[in-house]
Amino acid sequence: MFPPRQVVFGRAAVGRKKKSDSTQPSSLPSISSDTLDLDEAWLASIRKKLVAWYAEAHRVLPWRADRDPYRVLVSEMMLVQTTVTAVVPYFERFLARFPTVEALAQADEADVLKAWEGLGYYRRARQLHGAARAIVDLHKGKFPDDAEAVRALPGVGRYIAGAILSFAFDQPAAIVEANTQRVLSRWLAWGEDLKTSRSQARLWEAAERLVPPKGAGTFNQAFMELGALICTPRTPMCLVCPVTAECQARAQGIQDQLPVMPPKLSPLAVTEACALVVRDGHVLIVQREPGGLWANFWEFPTIHVDGADPGGRQFDRPVGLKQGVELLTGVRVEVGASVQTIRYSVTKHRVELEAFRARGLTAELRPGPRLSDARWVRPEALADYTLGSASRKLSQWTVQHWEQLVRDPAKA
Repeated sequence: MFPPRQVVFGRAAVGRKKKSDSTQPSSLPSISSDTLDLDEAWLASIRKKLVAWYAEAHRVLPWRADRDPYRVLVSEMMLVQTTVTAVVPYFERFLARFPTVEALAQADEADVLKAWEGLGYYRRARQLHGAARAIVDLHKGKFPDDAEAVRALPGVGRYIAGAILSFAFDQPAAIVEANTQRVLSRWLAWGEDLKTSRSQARLWEAAERLVPPKGAGTFNQAFMELGALICTPRTPMCLVCPVTAECQARAQGIQDQLPVMPPKLSPLAVTEACALVVRDGHVLIVQREPGGLWANFWEFPTIHVDGADPGGRQFDRPVGLKQGVELLTGVRVEVGASVQTIRYSVTKHRVELEAFRARGLTAELRPGPRLSDARWVRPEALADYTLGSASRKLSQWTVQHWEQLVRDPAKA
């Protein structure tokens, strides 16, 4: 068990006596936040109200159409640090391309990454691909319903396993993710840093007690939906919440101050430069080697300029873009003016990528450090290659301004 705490939020303190509030009638007795989820009446009230609310208020989402564990796996992998709105079209296209776990298992990684392109967190795409192959190779294509076997799949941690087991097989498996951990912290008035191991253990403990022995999938989806629609990160809508009477944070008036999160660190600055090298109606692209960031992705020849180096682009000595392109591809170039600057985030870094026009003076290709391939391609073929977000934007710019680049690629 977790010992009582006294955590002060300004004038409010966890554990203080509940103020009178006519908007929050409750027949439940006053219970310590540290033992709240041991009370059967509190658990039963949460379950009943939440499921009833979900029946009327849930969103219609494509992965909720049935209990297919494959669809659950794909959706949960896609939803990692991505919004539902953004995921829906990707999910539908991905399932159209790989409708079954067997189809995904048999696919080439390049095709999987291309179907995932734009979602980010490409490691998840590779893990999903690996999970599909494990299901086919180890389980003869039948999705396992055993907790240990599900957890053994690549990329499947405790939360995704709980989602699969409860949503697809209605097993009483708990879930704690971004939405539910926020809801739990408010229900329990948990005033400690949510990222600590102690906090995570406490929230998982409560989630395991909350999930019912029957109807676990519906309850867990309702649990997540409440966090997504009502118990939002900022300004939770307590007045329309179906379980506001059971929420200790609301009772104490500290719902806007929870959950407690560690301060965000400033991103590390990165400056890079790349060349849009044209020659004989083609543009030069390179493929990164397996392993590391952007493994097997295609991009325009890029060098590190300043700051951190998440992409491992530095040479053993500082080089300019002209020399860098030759070291990376074997092609001698004439570099012209800057044409675009792309800013994007990757892991804990904020990258500024400046793109320059360039003309290829030679054509023979020799892939250099940390590259597995280099090609001259027609601009209209760029869409066929798997590109990161920055390279994709630059490829679109290249296609739109192709005549200008070909006519005078090395001048402003």
